[in-house]
Amino acid sequence: ARHRCLLDQEARTMFASVQLSSYSKASHGWFFWNWADAHGTDWDWQRSYGEGAMSVPSLPLPSWDGIGVDPLEEELDPSPQDTVIHYGDGIFLRAFHGRHIDVGGGPRVCARWADRGDWQRFVVCASANQPASTGGGRHQAVRDGDVVRLRAHSGRFISVSEHGEVVEHPQAATDSSADLILHVECSGQLHHRNTIFLRSCSTSCTLGVDGSGKDNGVRACWSDCGEWQRFVAEKACTRRERPARTAQPGKTVALLRKRSAESMSSTPCTPPKVRRVATPLRLVGDNEESLAPKRLDFEHGPQAAEAPHETGP
Repeated sequence: ARHRCLLDQEARTMFASVQLSSYSKASHGWFFWNWADAHGTDWDWQRSYGEGAMSVPSLPLPSWDGIGVDPLEEELDPSPQDTVIHYGDGIFLRAFHGRHIDVGGGPRVCARWADRGDWQRFVVCASANQPASTGGGRHQAVRDGDVVRLRAHSGRFISVSEHGEVVEHPQAATDSSADLILHVECSGQLHHRNTIFLRSCSTSCTLGVDGSGKDNGVRACWSDCGEWQRFVAEKACTRRERPARTAQPGKTVALLRKRSAESMSSTPCTPPKVRRVATPLRLVGDNEESLAPKRLDFEHGPQAAEAPHETGP
């Protein structure tokens, strides 16, 4: 979302508002992890409070039955004007845990970050082994059942090894190791945010990620089409198509900005100062007698300190 409509501060404010609302209904309270953090505002309570992220009232989010596109995602990250994905278009592949497939820093294809940068961008190309009758020409729509190749920013295609490792092909691929059969769920043409599965032509196994979190690499070890093998294809917008932040915001974003402005104008943004108060401890023995050191009277000696001085009538 922060790559499209929301600024970083607005994204933190919306996240904090939803979290506070959820915690108030599903737990006995909430806590913030760090009082201060030098790495940024996200983990720093003082900075988060100072920018007003902790004081915005709860936001009503649009309802969603879990089928189709999430309306909140569409509002925060608007679809391009042309949602059809053609050969030659750039795409991002988002796994079920929210991270995108990337290539960089080594030959392995991984899913390490939620970013959408050059490392995560792939160009959809037709396979050289795909029959001419099935299409695959540039600017032609990609369809369910097509045999495609994904070209990384390095100019190399990703391929599947004999052991199921998904890696960059070391040279221009001429064999079937770089060919992937595309299955588009519930659709003929491939559109932005469609769910897809990619099956290797050389091993007949489906590309997937490790859902256990032990490995961030992409592998093709099973023929299953389950949650780990499910990817969401996101069309990479060109600069001309990319929606500007000054565009008319959706209802949720407009309400967020309105409440943030109201909160910042009415709530002091300086976090309260915490003062440590040292409480003296009173040590008591088994006979309830105080174990505190006795007061010493340096004028009359130690014995005078043990007994109080008597005063006349």
